[in-house]
Amino acid sequence: MPIQTTRIGRQDCACLVDKICSRIHGYGSRKFSYAGRLVIVRSVLNSLHSYWASIFIIPKGIMKRIEAVCRNFLWDNSADYMRSPLVGWDTICRPKEEGGLGLKDQEMWNKAMIGRLVDWVAEKRDSIWVQWVHNNYLKGQEWMEYSPTTNSSWIWRRICKVKEEMAAGYIDGKWVIQHDGYTPAGCYNWFKGNWPCVTWYKVIWNGWAIPKHQFLGWLIAHEALNTVARLKSFGLDIEDKCYLCGVDEETAGHLFFECTYSTRVIVELNKQTRWDFPMRNVVHWCEQRTGTKAQKEVQSALMLSALYQVWKQRNKSKNEVVLIRPECVAKMIMDEMRSRVRGLERATLTQAERDWFIQMRLVER
Repeated sequence: MPIQTTRIGRQDCACLVDKICSRIHGYGSRKFSYAGRLVIVRSVLNSLHSYWASIFIIPKGIMKRIEAVCRNFLWDNSADYMRSPLVGWDTICRPKEEGGLGLKDQEMWNKAMIGRLVDWVAEKRDSIWVQWVHNNYLKGQEWMEYSPTTNSSWIWRRICKVKEEMAAGYIDGKWVIQHDGYTPAGCYNWFKGNWPCVTWYKVIWNGWAIPKHQFLGWLIAHEALNTVARLKSFGLDIEDKCYLCGVDEETAGHLFFECTYSTRVIVELNKQTRWDFPMRNVVHWCEQRTGTKAQKEVQSALMLSALYQVWKQRNKSKNEVVLIRPECVAKMIMDEMRSRVRGLERATLTQAERDWFIQMRLVER
């Protein structure tokens, strides 16, 4: 970490980018799912940048480079650009309830961290640096009306620029956006704004579903899977037949809910669980689910597992020209869910819920 009093340039931050890239190269030799790489980006890569952002004002070019490294690793297990992202980074950085993956926008987070300095000056905090700012820059002027001179340092002009963006959140020199005072997280949410909550949030992101199934469900909700129809819309000259049935055009709707193969998988799953899962209109089915929270989430988890297995068999048919029988796929879905239920079964479940789990053949008597 650089120790200096002058402006931090790209060369000074190169060690941060190198450290993130070295972590990725260490993970790159392992085969992680999208969900696994998402955890790494959130817990390792973003945390390295967040620590620097709490201390320095990081150049915009460095933040773009960090964002690109995280994006490339998420979609292709590499620090370098190898394939186009399936979903835009702006969408990924939204909260899960708003359709994103809950990652932080690095540039906006750095701005929120700079906002702490703005708030310290506004509150006239008992600090040597704040006193120095008031004596040498403000000189009795109102902080929210102050404009820096052209010969001011880059760091000071950057702080003043963030102050102008935060001005709407101050009344009489007090930060009024949060009742308990300024926090970077609260300012970040204010900068970010709010998007409408998506209707499928609780269906996909529930505690009983397997993470890699959740991620695939999230991609399906965004219509981001590279089905044949989607690839043809990009101008690729490929045959438009479904890889599972070989008859109709392969769209997401056909692949998961209309294809004869996926229909047979759902039929076999219905037989094994003694529960009716939908052939079509899964959103309407999810809205009409009944039962306790645990029962609703297990139903959603089973549905996500079925979608995941159908997509897996589609890719296997495409790449290896191998297709497993639908009844075997349904058995794999049940085995996965039984393992998941055994790992998450809580002592707080009611007897009625336990009986329901037994009826669904997810636990033994």
